[in-house]
Amino acid sequence: MRLFNMISERPAPRALWLVGILAVAAYAGACSDPFRMTAQFTNATQPFTVHALTGTPNYFATALSLESNTTTKVDGSFSFDVAFDIDPSGNVVYLPPHTVGENPLGNRQVGIMKATSTYTNVTEAPMSGYVYDSVTVAPLGVPVIVQAPSNNCSIYGLPNIYAKVVIDSVDTRTRTMWGRSLVDLNCTFRSLSEGMPTF
Repeated sequence: MRLFNMISERPAPRALWLVGILAVAAYAGACSDPFRMTAQFTNATQPFTVHALTGTPNYFATALSLESNTTTKVDGSFSFDVAFDIDPSGNVVYLPPHTVGENPLGNRQVGIMKATSTYTNVTEAPMSGYVYDSVTVAPLGVPVIVQAPSNNCSIYGLPNIYAKVVIDSVDTRTRTMWGRSLVDLNCTFRSLSEGMPTF
């Protein structure tokens, strides 16, 4: 009778398998990085309208502010990341703050890079290769990738946020431009795809 009880009390093979799976899951959870950043903001494309920096009134919106994800005018506050212009050939000129003027308090170090793919296919911001001290010229429909400092992210030691921007159409008579942008507002994240980023 005692032998029967001993046999019946042994864990079944299925139970042993389940215990093993749970142990592995617990170990993996214990080894994950508790300090890893998690995204708080969903990436979404936003249409916008801006005017050329030259040939339009100075109170017109001629730039983008990525951290607020809005268009803005260029003035002495230099609170913008990318200003826009149109060259004589109808190409779009993207200007970081340093190329527009000198801010007495110091210019924002904004980097711009012309993409080698379509707006939709740009899904990740590179770590390097950005131009900070000169303009970037691109034809209509060719996107650029922008690296800009964020006050909200400076505490993490990696203060930049990233975005992709494209101008789809231009009215050269009124010097008006219509475009799209996707700004990843999550600190240290470089994903430029729609939805909640994972990196």
